[in-house]
Amino acid sequence: MKELAVSYSDEKGQEIKLTASDIVEYISTDSSVTEKEVFTFLNMCKYLKLNPFLKEIYLIKYKDSPATFVISYQTLLKRAEENKNFDGYETEVKGEIPNMSATAVVYRKDRSYPVKIAVNYSEAVKTVLDRQTKELRPTNMWKSMPEWMLRKVALARALKEAFPSAIGNAQVSVSEIVDIDSDDKRVQEEIKEGDGQKAIDEMYGASEEPAKESKTSPDVKLALYEILKEKKINTMAKVKEILKEALPDENYVSCKRDVFEKMPGEKISKVIEYLK
Repeated sequence: MKELAVSYSDEKGQEIKLTASDIVEYISTDSSVTEKEVFTFLNMCKYLKLNPFLKEIYLIKYKDSPATFVISYQTLLKRAEENKNFDGYETEVKGEIPNMSATAVVYRKDRSYPVKIAVNYSEAVKTVLDRQTKELRPTNMWKSMPEWMLRKVALARALKEAFPSAIGNAQVSVSEIVDIDSDDKRVQEEIKEGDGQKAIDEMYGASEEPAKESKTSPDVKLALYEILKEKKINTMAKVKEILKEALPDENYVSCKRDVFEKMPGEKISKVIEYLK
């Protein structure tokens, strides 16, 4: 693969340089990503001024499938809030599964009528095939937080319709954890063996064995990511330095880029307090 590269500034003026090697090694969920897919991803990052190392945009790739470029839900919300015409939003979730529905209303100062989107649980819930029962079941995120997930789907769709230029035609993810750990050998073996469905299960936090549900509030993690971005802490070396000071009794020497996704809420709070 050619050593493609792009250089640009994000919306806060921070200089970003991305290379094809960076994308293949650290960003893409599979190294089989093609040169054309990497080229497209690099230019999408540049055009939208997004930083993949801050989880603003993802490249999701599986062996025999085309790459998917996914913009995080938090990025879309932030882009809308930064627009001078943004005038707030409202959300409401009603009913019980399977008849649960969510409605999001987004207001713009330059429009007479707001954008209102309603979404039903049955059309939005993400499911995976249970290998034991051979039946479809909700992924762990949808099982543990159905109201929160459905609310985000409705709000993401409303924001995208109200502010179509914020992210162009890119897909919006409504999962808190979009990417998988590309260094996870078990996941990599599954991808190499062509078991794309199981890899997708991992990506959305679902597996054959029920995973322990995280008690960490999504808002706490979002607050941390915003602080990291504001302080330009965008490399693992800088993250490790912060963790060494904020959590001196812990050993994060060999931590990976998903360290905060796996970290308990009380520890994330300590990191936030240290950074303030």
